[in-house]
This record gives sequence, C-alpha cells and structure tokens, in this order.
Amino acid sequence: MMRALVLAHGSPRAGIGGGELAAHTLFRALRARGDVAADFLARSTDPRIEPGAIGRVGPGEFLWRQETADWFAHRGDERGAAAFADFLAERRPNAVFVQHFAHIGAEVLPAIRHVLPEARIVLTLHDFAAICHNGGLMAKTGYARIPCGRAEPQACHACFPAHAPDAFAARRAAMLRHFAPVDRFVSPSRFLAGRYGEWGLDPARIAVIANGLEPSAPAPTPEGDGRIRLGFFGQVREAKGLDILLAALHRLEPDERRCFELSVNGSRLEAQGAWYRELIERLRAPLLAEGTLRWPGAYGRDELASRMAGLAFAVVPSTFVENAPIVIQEAFAHGVPVIGAGHGGIAEMVRDGIDGLLFPPHDPRALEALLGSLLADPGRQARLAANIRPPFTAVAMAAAYRDLAASIRA
Repeated sequence: MMRALVLAHGSPRAGIGGGELAAHTLFRALRARGDVAADFLARSTDPRIEPGAIGRVGPGEFLWRQETADWFAHRGDERGAAAFADFLAERRPNAVFVQHFAHIGAEVLPAIRHVLPEARIVLTLHDFAAICHNGGLMAKTGYARIPCGRAEPQACHACFPAHAPDAFAARRAAMLRHFAPVDRFVSPSRFLAGRYGEWGLDPARIAVIANGLEPSAPAPTPEGDGRIRLGFFGQVREAKGLDILLAALHRLEPDERRCFELSVNGSRLEAQGAWYRELIERLRAPLLAEGTLRWPGAYGRDELASRMAGLAFAVVPSTFVENAPIVIQEAFAHGVPVIGAGHGGIAEMVRDGIDGLLFPPHDPRALEALLGSLLADPGRQARLAANIRPPFTAVAMAAAYRDLAASIRA
C-alpha cells in the first residue's frame, strides 16, 4: 500500500488558483484508489491556526499555518519547521508529491528527505518560480511585459537592481541544492519541462503529466440572442491579459462589437496596482454601458458549468508564458473552443484552427482581426467545437503519479 502525502502551497478552500486546484484534485483521485492511502497538507494563513502549527480540517486533510520569511530565496518561516517534521514522522508517507514550494519554503524538500530517508519525493513544477524572481512570470518588469527567454544574472539584476548579479547566481545554486533530494520532477507541459531542462535540471528526471479534471455535469444552455458569447476566467491581473481582450473589443467597429458579448468571470482586481485598476476601469466602463460586457465576477467550483454554458469561446489572452492553464481543459470539458495567446503552454494545449484559435500575445490588433474573422465565417465555431478531445482526467492523473512514484527505487 502506498502512503502518499500531497503537499500544496494553498488550498481550494481559500481560493481557486490552478495549482491549488490541481493539487487537491490529485489528492482526491489518489484517495479514491484502493491501493493508495493519501493525505493532503496545504499551506494556509487561517488565523484560527497558530503560526507554524498544523491542524486537521477533514478526513486526511490538514492545513499548515506557514509564512514566507524570504521571498527572494523562497525560504519559509522557521517557526513551521518543527511542526512539519513532527507531521511527517507521525504520518510516515512513503511517497510525497510536493505540488509547490511557494510560501512554504524550498527547504521543505531536504527536510522531507531528512525525516523520511526512504520516501519517494516528486516535485511538480507548476510555474517558473524557481527560475524567475518576477513572480515566476519569465517576463521583464514594467508595463511592456517583454518576455524573458533565459534567466541570466545580469539580466535579472536589470529587473531588480536591489539584488546584485552575484545574488541571482547564488539564488540559482541554492534552488538546485534544495532540489537535489527530489527523485523525479513533473511538468504539466512539455514547454515548461524544456525551460527547466535549459535552467539546469536533468531532462531525464522530468516527466510530463497533464493536470487532470474531475468529471462535472454540464449546465443547461441558456437561450441565446444571436451574439457570439465570449468568456474570460481567472484572476483579473496584469499577467492574465484581460486588458488586451477589452482593447480588442474597443477596436471593433460598433456594429461589429454589437455581435459579441463578453462575460468576465474573475476576481482580485481590487488587489492590483492603481494603474492597472484604472486601466481596466477605463476599458470596461463603456463596454458595460453599451451591453457588450458583463462582469459576473468570482465563482465557486459548483458554478463553473453554468458560467461555461452557452459560451462560443473561452478566451485566454495571458501576456506571460503560462504553463498549462486549467481553464483550457475546463473549457474543453464543456465543449467550448478556446481563443488563446499563442505562446507557452497555451500554444501547446490549443490546436490552432482545430479546437481553438491562437493570436500573437500582447497584440490587441491581432485579436481584433481574429474576432472580426468569426463574423465572416459563422460555422467556424461549430467546426472547432466538433474537434475537441476529452481532457485528461483526474483518475488518469492519479494513476500516472502513482506509477511514477512506484517506479522510483527506494
């Protein structure tokens, strides 16, 4: 019997981030198997839990009140170290699936090896956090959002002058030392796996396993009004590119724009910088007034099907190189083609002209032209929808993780 621990940097109880959702889905799917006993430990800021402490919140589910002590070095608060070691010693997992180290601290990896010398350790790379200090975005700082192809110390120093080039070289070396106890790495996309291979990980130690989805029943399709319904899902922040989509709608002629309706299913605009809040407000106000834009806002997991129902396309206009956006799989699961920025994991997941459409990232003019082309070919959406393949399932994901861990020699 495999005794598995899924360690996550957050819990879906506190948000709907893709990495957190993927981690909890993996836990649930492993726990449903007959050959795995699984626990789930997620970092939390719940004030009801003492700093550094771990509390049970459900069968096999635990929250760890852990804080970040040094974001640059990805070092966690030392107050949580003893509780984490005690938890490992008590639960004694023989396979640990670390879904992220952000907010927890990369030092948890050698800590796991110290307490559990025989355990199999698998680390999933959900983003570029180990490589890029700019929120793991692999993009230059500043509004221009220029992609960064490689994290070189001098270039990183140009983005963050407070840290010398030598500090970035030392950061990379420290991250690789923290990663040394890991037996295997998982990347949900070939794109991300390639980037980490270039950075210094052994490509032979990286397995590509897509995030899996749990089945969900479709919601009834609402009665339409003949317009092409678009949907944006996710956090409303600069990196997700909602401003690109809104700008593209503004560029359409008024009679063309009246043929579309965009619903924004997202949150956290209030947490963004003032300049971005003001930009979104300037772009959305006229569209709301004319009825082109709806803003339902945040949604729970039980609302996803109803938000997807009746959409012609889900739009993923991210300005940074995404790894494997779960919203693409969610759209496909509901039979909705995707319009996406053509870079990174988005370009890997969306087959341009087959089950979705890609446009050059950062380019509202190109997106405007793409939207206009839909008006000239009314049957295009149905052809794309007919080519959608069923997404990778949670059951298949759990089997792949279980088999990967079992293949590691103790």
